[in-house]
This record gives sequence, C-alpha cells and structure tokens, in this order.
Amino acid sequence: MIFSRSLDVLWAHWPWWWAGAVIGLWLASLARMVPRRVLQSVDAPLHEWRGPGGGLEQPVPPTRRIWVPAVNAWLWAYAAENATHPAFWGTFPWAALASALLLLAIIDWDTTLLPDRVVLPLGLAGLAGSHAGVTAQGLVASAASAVVVLGLLGGAAWMFRRIKGERGIGGGDIKLLTALAAWWGVVGVLYIVLWASVGTVVWYFLWRRFNDFEGEAEWPFGPAIVMAALAWGL
Repeated sequence: MIFSRSLDVLWAHWPWWWAGAVIGLWLASLARMVPRRVLQSVDAPLHEWRGPGGGLEQPVPPTRRIWVPAVNAWLWAYAAENATHPAFWGTFPWAALASALLLLAIIDWDTTLLPDRVVLPLGLAGLAGSHAGVTAQGLVASAASAVVVLGLLGGAAWMFRRIKGERGIGGGDIKLLTALAAWWGVVGVLYIVLWASVGTVVWYFLWRRFNDFEGEAEWPFGPAIVMAALAWGL
C-alpha cells in the first residue's frame, strides 16, 4: 500500500520528482566539494576529518549516485504533495530544505562536519519562510524558537562539558537544530532530538556490529537529526 501510494505521488507530481532527481545528481558531488573547500580554507588536513563514510580522500561510492537522486526525487515529490499552497512558492522552500538536509547528512557521515555555509543559510531561509507565511509560525515566533533552542542546547552542552569534561553534542549539531527551530519551532525540534537520539543509538550499535568502526572514533549525530527532521516534516 505504501509503495502504491508512493507511485501515485510520483505520477501526480512528475515535474517535481524529475527536478529533484536532477538536483540529487548534483548533491552527490557537492557533498565532497563543500567540506573540502571549508577545510582547505582553514588549512585543515583532509585526512583528519573522517567519519563512518570514509572521509574526503575516498572516491564517491557508485551507489550514492543512484540512491541520492532517487531519495531526493521522492522528497521533492512529497514536498509537492504536502504543500499547503499549490503554487511554486508553496513547494519549493520545503523541497530545497529537504535537499539541504540530505546534503548535510552525507557531509556529516563522511567527515563528521556540518559546514556553517550550509547550516546558517538554512536558518535564514527558515526565518524568511516564516515571514512569507510558508511555515506554520510567524517571523517573531520563528526567531524566538531559534533563540530558545540555541539557549537550551548550548546550555546543556556547556553543563555536560563542565561535569563530564568532554563534549556531549557538537557545535554543528546545535547550529543545525537551531536552524530547524526557525522552520518547525521549539516543540518540533524537541521531537526531532528525541527521535534522533533513539535512532542514532540503534544505528551506532548496528553499524559497529556489522562494520569496522573504532569505538573511540567520533560518531556523527547529523544524519540521525536529518532523518528525524524529514520524518517530522513529512
């Protein structure tokens, strides 16, 4: 039934899934270009930024050039299906948000890095969308939500570091969740954090069970945040 529903959505919104597939082809390469330029701009060695995905010195997996366009096409079609306004501007912001999140998930998986040059525009777009009536909250509520989430998570991370002497959540993760608060508000982000926390624990143990992964290596939280955010949005 789910498969049939997906086919109906794709058929009804074929221009959107076609555009999403084309953009998805670009995302697979962009996920290597963006972090490489970020690290080169600060003279950081590329080999030190390596996540479970293998880092930037490994070639892009061939399967990624298949599943990324497919997933992005599906996301764009569902953005068109669930848009509250049938016009272009009722769909495109959400489709672009989905692509940006997918891009961040791939980058974080490869490098444990969430670049500001992607995350910060995502937050600004959420504020702009709230002002334009694209989101369910107004501009003031959107800005307030971002501030509250930044304060809550930033304060929690600071306390954890003071008590445990180690980092509990990365700064990039906090920035990403703050940006998402501009789109979905405080309640939405709290649900996203809950789902992402459960998902990343399960994912981590399954990955260690079936793949090689050093226990002391840094595990990226961004992909779980992205999956939870997309689930919340859809």
